[in-house]
Amino acid sequence: MSEPRPGADDLDAALRAFAAADAFEREAAELRAELQRLRAAGRAAPMWQTRPSLPEALPRLALEAAFLIAAAVFVGAAGFGAATIVITMAAAWLVVLGLERLAARERRATDLLAGEPYEQSLLEALTPSPSARSRSSSAPR
Repeated sequence: MSEPRPGADDLDAALRAFAAADAFEREAAELRAELQRLRAAGRAAPMWQTRPSLPEALPRLALEAAFLIAAAVFVGAAGFGAATIVITMAAAWLVVLGLERLAARERRATDLLAGEPYEQSLLEALTPSPSARSRSSSAPR
């Protein structure tokens, strides 16, 4: 018995699959080249060399959340009225707000002592790099 010959639909599907694979290969090559450029510029390290770190503010935020929860549990368990609970929680929230303002002031002071103004570092983080600007200006519209 002879094998059935592929039909036009089968050939068309195979050609589409080859075209998709070719497009994928091109995209992968572009991504590899971009990664190499970033590594050469010192902006990207291999995944196995980077260590995810917890934000410095995490312990402070956890304590603030625990404080708010403890205040809510205390006034709720003590059987106070709704108005007293609202006033107590507002006061607890103001305490947390004050702590956050102190932490922000300390962070700004640390940045200034390190020679890096807080606002300037934020602007630098939001400003695109020169290579990104040149790519966007040369892109067809």
